[in-house]
Amino acid sequence: MEMHEKTIVITGCSSGFGRVTALELARRGWCVFATVRKEVDKESTIMPLPHLPLNRLRRVWSSRSPALLLAIKSALATGLSWTIVASLLGEEAAALAMVSAIIVVQVTNWQTVRKSIERTLGVIIGGILAVLVAHLLGLNIWTIMFMIFFAQIIGMFLQNRGQYLATQIPISAALILVVGASSGTYPLLRMLGAIIGGLIGTVISLLLSPPIYVFRARDAVAELTTELAGAMPRLAASLAGGLSEAESREVYTSIRNLEQRVRATEQAYSLGIDSARLNPWARRARRLLVDYPEMLQALDRLVRQMRRIAYTINEPEPPWSEAVRKQDWALDYARLLEEIESVLVAVAGYVRSSAKTRSSDLPDREVLRTYLERAKQQLHACQEQLARDAMQSEPHTNDSLSIDAGYRLAIRGTILTDLRRMLDEVCDVVEMTSPSMMGEEAVARVIPD
Repeated sequence: MEMHEKTIVITGCSSGFGRVTALELARRGWCVFATVRKEVDKESTIMPLPHLPLNRLRRVWSSRSPALLLAIKSALATGLSWTIVASLLGEEAAALAMVSAIIVVQVTNWQTVRKSIERTLGVIIGGILAVLVAHLLGLNIWTIMFMIFFAQIIGMFLQNRGQYLATQIPISAALILVVGASSGTYPLLRMLGAIIGGLIGTVISLLLSPPIYVFRARDAVAELTTELAGAMPRLAASLAGGLSEAESREVYTSIRNLEQRVRATEQAYSLGIDSARLNPWARRARRLLVDYPEMLQALDRLVRQMRRIAYTINEPEPPWSEAVRKQDWALDYARLLEEIESVLVAVAGYVRSSAKTRSSDLPDREVLRTYLERAKQQLHACQEQLARDAMQSEPHTNDSLSIDAGYRLAIRGTILTDLRRMLDEVCDVVEMTSPSMMGEEAVARVIPD
């Protein structure tokens, strides 16, 4: 029997959070043993579970499809540039148009249009500069040095407009000055090749531009949310004193890695924004990106609070497991983290599914709010208990109050503050996953054309 890397047993999978958690972990490749109460619930729970080889194939296709699409667009743009320009201007201009088409085609329409404009302007400016220098000063080492120096100065002033524009000016000037000295038509052919090749590459990119990166941004946000939820049980176990010192340090390290995952998700979102701009096929898909900036900020703050708790656990002397031994408050705090985990798993499901095709497996948002309200009540009870414990310590003098008791009160207050902030962030994330009723004006504020 083939054993998977991660195995889990989940009870109560007929509906609600148990079902959502089982389906989500199975989708991520876990070996899930799910229990249900009724025989009728078994088929409805097993059928949605993804077939592992098919799931792997989907992940491979999802990771390789952008590169494959870029290769297809580049090949089409290059072939059409050669065919069209060769029939109009000859093979020399066609070769230059091919180079231009290969250069301008990028992963998104916005990047393609920018690259095309920068290349065209760079070739024109460099060509004009080279022609003027050649006619006025001739071709020698001094004129070449002067022209490259002057072209670099122009590029420095235009660098804010585009890095490629700044480098294209001296390159085009040098090629036109040297090659154009022996071929009087080269400057014109280079300019026409840059213009026509860039235009063809831009048209091909506009026609073949499925909103892949918009959906990849959505999946990245959902994956980040799932990873945050997956880190909660270990953090809760560490908080309850159930892990060794080495395991608690591993928890802290894994949460630090999640901060890097947040940065990667922000980059995926930025690429999704770029792919939605100037994309006629992404007008509906780009609605998915409306709430993501605020959601990413909330998830970023959530990770920071998790890191603070993990740091607090790894900081004290004596070890944390001894500090929380036989302390009921540590178990209560761990249960709060488990409540947050359940909500985050459901949020990831909402993000991954579109607003118009919500899965029936996902719990209703009112259920999520009920869980959050229950978590808040549990937090409030913990705060009241902390206040009572602190008041019981007040009649003692500072000398009689043990250092351990005072230290525990301070630690409890710190962790409760972090838990309260985490609940606030989770509440904001839940509200952001509500079906968007925004119109085109709201979308345009996030993704301007």
